[in-house]
This record gives sequence, C-alpha cells and structure tokens, in this order.
Amino acid sequence: MPSKKALLISTEDSPEVRVYDSLVPEDMYKKLLQVSQRVGWRYGWNTPSNPEARYWHHEIGYGNKQNTESVADKVKEHPAPIFATYQSWLLEQLPIGTKILRFYMNAYTFGTDGWPHTDTDRTGERTALLYLAPEWRPAWGGETAVFDKNGDVEQAVLPARNRLLVFPSDRLHAPRPLARAFNGLRVVLVVKIGLESVAPSNQE
Repeated sequence: MPSKKALLISTEDSPEVRVYDSLVPEDMYKKLLQVSQRVGWRYGWNTPSNPEARYWHHEIGYGNKQNTESVADKVKEHPAPIFATYQSWLLEQLPIGTKILRFYMNAYTFGTDGWPHTDTDRTGERTALLYLAPEWRPAWGGETAVFDKNGDVEQAVLPARNRLLVFPSDRLHAPRPLARAFNGLRVVLVVKIGLESVAPSNQE
C-alpha cells in the first residue's frame, strides 16, 4: 500500500496518472457499491463543454467546478453515512491540510456518452475516481481516457471493481462509450481534492 504522503503527489519518478486496485477496504467498498444502487439518480446532467451529452448524477458534496472551499461538512450531512466514512479514509491517505472540493457520483448506461473535459482550470488539484462495479469485462468498454497535451490518449483505464484512478484535475479526460453488451450502470464516485502543498496558479 502506498504511504500516506504518496497517493496523490506526483514526483519525477512516478506518473501523474495513477491506478490503485483494491486499495479501498473491502467492507467499505461493498457498502459504497450497495448505496450506489439505491440512491436517487438524476438524469440529464451534462458537461459544459458539450451540453448535449446527458448522463446520470447524484450530488453529495455540492461543490461546483469553481469551488475552492472544503465541502467535507456537506458530505457528512448526506443520509448515507458511508460517504463520510470514505471521505475520512481518503483524507487519511493524504497530506495534512488537503481539502475536499467536490464529491459526487456519475453514472452511464449504454447510449449515454461522456465528453472530453477538465475538472478544473487550476493546478494543484487532483481527481480521485473510484469505480463502483461488482465486476467488469473488457468487452463492455467504458474506459476512462486521459489525454496528453497533444490530444492523444495517454492512458485508458477500465472501470474495474475497487479500482481508484487518480490524476491532476486540469488534465483532459473522458469516459468512453459503453458497449451494447453492457446492460447495467457504470458508476464512478468522484472526489476532487485540493492539495495545500501545491499553490494554485493565478487565474484571470
């Protein structure tokens, strides 16, 4: 298991895009998986870069893309206490002073498309995607693609069971379409994190 200081901090000898399998404690993961099947999903959420792309959404922390304040207390108010439990566990893996800036779930079915986008225009923030799936098969598609500066796919990550994908929030990324063979719900729990040790860039 990575050290507490290493999970979201990139160094010269480690990639910015990181994949962790089975890092979340199994009992916690099972509860998150169960809750994700029971919450009130809202259809019609979209990505501002393409308002026509619609998918399912469940808000937990109520922080938008521009938010720079912690939403940790709002997460604790959610009726499902497992989200606050996961938040506490995640913060334990991170440097002291880390802020939870956004906290929500998105879901896709066959025929609902994601779109290339960034989660912030600021540096010094990370996105942690936890895939909530009982299982996943390569034939189902649904990878998360992370693009390089030239717009090429740098890494494509399948939404496997108990897989955590971490990357800089200002990196262009997108969920890829699901195959017709998949008849379930592709769910991701998204937490955007502000690292106190990395100063944000100035914005106009």
